[in-house]
Amino acid sequence: MRARLAAALTVAACFAFASCGGDEGPGTVKLYDRAPVPGVPDRTAAVDPSALNPDGAYWGELLFPGDSSRQSLTFRITQAFFADACVEELGADECPNDFGTLSDPSLDVDAALADLLSITVVTDDRANFAVTADELLSIAGGAKPAEEAPEGFEFAPFPFLLTVRDGKIVEARQIWLP
Repeated sequence: MRARLAAALTVAACFAFASCGGDEGPGTVKLYDRAPVPGVPDRTAAVDPSALNPDGAYWGELLFPGDSSRQSLTFRITQAFFADACVEELGADECPNDFGTLSDPSLDVDAALADLLSITVVTDDRANFAVTADELLSIAGGAKPAEEAPEGFEFAPFPFLLTVRDGKIVEARQIWLP
């Protein structure tokens, strides 16, 4: 598992420095461009149930919106553990597939669409794609994906690795789970 995590972090770093997108120039990512697999830490940050936590990486499950006119997405944030950290913290029985989460404490947090600078979604076949906040709100609410989506694309309700900076959720990278 550590080798997979290291490889995922290496790939993510390579993509961060490489040109993305197409005709609009280097660094431009377009809707449904392929995205790197997000690297996960051995554990996400602990959750303070009274307030949005300090800067860091958090495990978040998207609470599906019913109204596409919203200006935010709501995530239930909990702490997650991976590989050896999971076994150490939760015990082997609580870590099937090399991960586990604490359901308590948790915190429901609204992420303003305008604050989300980087979002990826993952399909059942483990393909990652860049989307906008508006597109995530739409497809999570049950709408058909934009025409730029790959043929047969369907939104899958996998959790997200969230990045908090300056008290705001600025990245939401969906994680494929078995």
